[in-house]
Amino acid sequence: MIREELLEKVSGKRKEFISWYHEFHQIPELGFEEEKTTELICEKLTAMGIHPLRLDPTGVTAYIGPHDAYTVALRADIDGLRVSEDTDLPFQSKHPGKMHACGHDGHIAGLLGAASILKEMESELTVRVKLIFQPSEENTKGAKHIISQGILEDVDEIFGLHLFSDIKAGEISVEPGARMAQTDRFSITFIGKGGHAAKPHQCVDATVMAADFVMNIQTIVARELDPIEGAVVTVGSLKSGTQYNIISGKAVLEGTCRSYSEIVAQHLQDAIRRRAEAVADSYGGNVKIAYEQGSHPPVLNDEDLSRRIADEAEQLLENRKLVHIAPLMLGEDFSWYQKEVPGVFAFAGCGTPGRKCYPNHHPKFEIEESALADGVLLHLAAVVSAMHREEEK
Repeated sequence: MIREELLEKVSGKRKEFISWYHEFHQIPELGFEEEKTTELICEKLTAMGIHPLRLDPTGVTAYIGPHDAYTVALRADIDGLRVSEDTDLPFQSKHPGKMHACGHDGHIAGLLGAASILKEMESELTVRVKLIFQPSEENTKGAKHIISQGILEDVDEIFGLHLFSDIKAGEISVEPGARMAQTDRFSITFIGKGGHAAKPHQCVDATVMAADFVMNIQTIVARELDPIEGAVVTVGSLKSGTQYNIISGKAVLEGTCRSYSEIVAQHLQDAIRRRAEAVADSYGGNVKIAYEQGSHPPVLNDEDLSRRIADEAEQLLENRKLVHIAPLMLGEDFSWYQKEVPGVFAFAGCGTPGRKCYPNHHPKFEIEESALADGVLLHLAAVVSAMHREEEK
């Protein structure tokens, strides 16, 4: 597959990528509700001469290339967010209260773009390409769900990417090792004894227990983990009491623990439980603990595969800049695929140079449209690198 030919095809299809992005941006749908999105993806693939296969309940997969060959999966997530759009775009969301505020519309357009080029050059493919349009990434349930349907049974390696507004369009990151965190969730309910604010000696104050716990856990990362390990413990919600002059008998906290290691994740869970129980015991109260570990594991890029794809991307994306992005505490269920097969997750900058850029998930989030072609080229780089691997065997 000649690089110059790929670059020429990508350049010639830029307007088509942008048009697809506009279409999908207008119909954001939440996880496992992506009916219109699924239908439109199927329409686009069918028009390319590619046979789409629907997943249950939403999502699409399809194949390009020789049947009995080394198989590379390319994945794009397709769901939107419960966000009310606040942009001036002429192609705004038509679904009130929902928005493609994370760039998944651009991911769809990028994978469709790669599919259209690969289909046109199908006779030159020496590997099989499996397209995966995955539902329900935002609630971290989609990848695991479609893996249970056998989506990876014929896959040898997998590639995915994310459009990221923290870096500018034209900047690309393909790196080995930990890239994104395991995301855990906890809910702690402290149960005391309520009463009159003037008679604290007759009560067990749940608010005080909750406050003690919040301060107590601030030292988990600082004093229980190796300093070279990255981790976050955050309480995002605390609800206690009903009125200023009543001592609360119940306080509920919700929070998250994030880390790059399943061993560290287990330590965080144990520490949260231990400290919550100790706080309740010290005040004479009780505690109920709900801890959901591993909505998904950390994203860990395969080292050899990362270097191979990065080398190809550097040559194919000739005018782009490969940049380093420090590992993120954000979560991404692409990690479930990496538990099954070697995988690489990359980032493509979509911020507009010289302009204020809003972060992913913001109501004003926008994609610099030139980044769509970068996404297409990254998918193609993954396929070409796999072809070179097969040639060198």
